[in-house]
Amino acid sequence: MADTSPKILQAPTSPLWYHVTISAVLGLALAFGYAFFVASKDSLKAETVAAVCRAAQVPLLQHRAEKGAWPEDFDFTKAPESIQGYGFAAAVQSSVAKCTAVGTWRFTTNGPAGKGKPALVFTADEPGAGTLRLLTAVDAQLDDGRTTAGKFRADDQAGVFTLRDE
Repeated sequence: MADTSPKILQAPTSPLWYHVTISAVLGLALAFGYAFFVASKDSLKAETVAAVCRAAQVPLLQHRAEKGAWPEDFDFTKAPESIQGYGFAAAVQSSVAKCTAVGTWRFTTNGPAGKGKPALVFTADEPGAGTLRLLTAVDAQLDDGRTTAGKFRADDQAGVFTLRDE
């Protein structure tokens, strides 16, 4: 038998700084990978919310242009007959079905810009920091990326997209 000690008791053949560097690089790679995963997941979910806003505004603007007034406030699941002639259900139902953010949608004529200012309101089922992060990503796609100003405003519970009144 050889007179050697077990491998676990032998001195390492590489310096300690090498092992520390490898661990640090792997840790940073995992951290960046996770951050990229979360950001891309929010971005994809935000795109589905923005698509609903884009799809819903077209029939509403057509209604406003032809009738000279906005429709009454309504929930997207119970859209009035006056808006159905503009293809609201066809345009919005597929977008809402594809939307990966869970919540309710409604149209109101009392948006954050004041009475008579139309807005689309998305209220999340699970309010919190994740919802605010999602709605900030939606704001970046629809508006200026700041949730406290502009056409799209949001907090940790809901996002409000104000339609232009022209």
